[in-house]
Amino acid sequence: MGFKIPEYLQQYLNTKDSAPLQFWVNNSQYYAGLAPYYIGYMNSTVRKCVAYANGIKDGGIQSSVSTNVGYAIKKTAVKLIKGDKIIFNGDDIACQFLDDIWSKKSKFNKVLEQAIDYTISGGTCAIKINTDRQGRSSIGALRVDRYYATTDDNENVIDFVGFVNILSRQKASGDSGQYWLVEHRYYKDGRPKVEYKVHTKSGTAGAEVLPVITQEGIPYKALPEEMKDVIKRMGVKVNTPITLPFSGLGVWLIKNTATNSVIPGAPLGDPMLYAADDLLFSLDTVLSGSIIDVLNGEGKILVPASFIREIKNTLEQKGIKQSDMRVEKWRDDDDTLMYISTEHDKDFPPQSVQFDIRSTAYREMFELYLRQIVAHSGFAPTSVFPFLADNSARTATEVTAEENLTRATIQSFHALNIPTINEALEEVLKIEGFKGRATIQLSDYIGNKIQRDANLRANYEAGALPQDTFIQKINNLNFKETNEYLEKIRAEQKEKDNLMLGGDLE
Repeated sequence: MGFKIPEYLQQYLNTKDSAPLQFWVNNSQYYAGLAPYYIGYMNSTVRKCVAYANGIKDGGIQSSVSTNVGYAIKKTAVKLIKGDKIIFNGDDIACQFLDDIWSKKSKFNKVLEQAIDYTISGGTCAIKINTDRQGRSSIGALRVDRYYATTDDNENVIDFVGFVNILSRQKASGDSGQYWLVEHRYYKDGRPKVEYKVHTKSGTAGAEVLPVITQEGIPYKALPEEMKDVIKRMGVKVNTPITLPFSGLGVWLIKNTATNSVIPGAPLGDPMLYAADDLLFSLDTVLSGSIIDVLNGEGKILVPASFIREIKNTLEQKGIKQSDMRVEKWRDDDDTLMYISTEHDKDFPPQSVQFDIRSTAYREMFELYLRQIVAHSGFAPTSVFPFLADNSARTATEVTAEENLTRATIQSFHALNIPTINEALEEVLKIEGFKGRATIQLSDYIGNKIQRDANLRANYEAGALPQDTFIQKINNLNFKETNEYLEKIRAEQKEKDNLMLGGDLE
């Protein structure tokens, strides 16, 4: 039997100030355009997990408690997966270009965090290479409900439609208009092509509707002059197939899990909160119960009915009508005073009844569900919510063992998706004219840093770790910083050697 939230609690959760934010576009159009094979899973599972992970309201997902918890878990997971720094390894010139120039201009650090966010929210994310009118490259990310992708047996994207951007025009007279810019990448005669289309943005404010991608785009001549200027500044041509400067479509899918739990062979990963949605709902149940406890704990006063009657009679004898009695506690509909009629009213003194508010029990239930939700999402509870740590003394080994789940989840994500990101970086280097290769390395989850650093030192002293790798890992440095460290170390060592030689000569 499903749990029904009381009406007064439902009203609180859906007030203007506390209700979760809603999707700023109506996704019904997106889900209606999916292949029938995917509609059920995407609409009932992915859509729900995206709502929980982003703290938004969508369909039956309405409670601000469970959605806020889902959002907090997601944001922490993104930071743990991304780590502190992005490190480029490979050829010196290529790494220097990516690290010093390209990553800063293309805002790669932000895009990578965005891609991880989208991937664990909806299970799958599309990353694609974009080029501007000067031929400069960058990488963009689209959430699973912002594109349609067709793949081959090796999960290579062979057709891609993405809702790229919203274009706006504003006249001095106050007349305004908004349009969707849609991008279609496909193969024609074996060559990768791209075609941009512009669609009128429809719907009402707060309930905008995605365009129907099968429709033809607005002809360029029919667009307002302001929109033509915007498109020109973007450096794109609409309704015109353009050959892409890539070896393929320049689109890749990254996934949260290697397989899909519902659709065998689907190029879709499971969202991070896929195994925790029922537990998230349980948080709302705990909240509801705790609020009912608070209301019941307001306290009641039991008095004999004759006591109330005597007061009313006395007042009426003094000319005060019952309708003129303004004392709120004397109203018959006030449940703070409960009137008890017995045969011995006069022998029944007023009594106060106060129910205990089971705050400790509710806190334990809430934390129990939080632990389960985080663990089902693939992380150690204390990695996401440090306040869940118990106060008992634990050894470093015990702490490390508890965090193994977090470490395994992060390493699994890195192993699954870093090779795909490296493919995109390889394409970037080709576009920018570099022949060298470079790969990305994300920071490992450290957990117990003291024990981890001790292991690094032991490996370095045993000769099992090169000096540059040791310096990079123990100080969490990128390629450029590692080389600077090595140069300073060599310079200082050379200076020490010269001083020693000078001393011997004297």
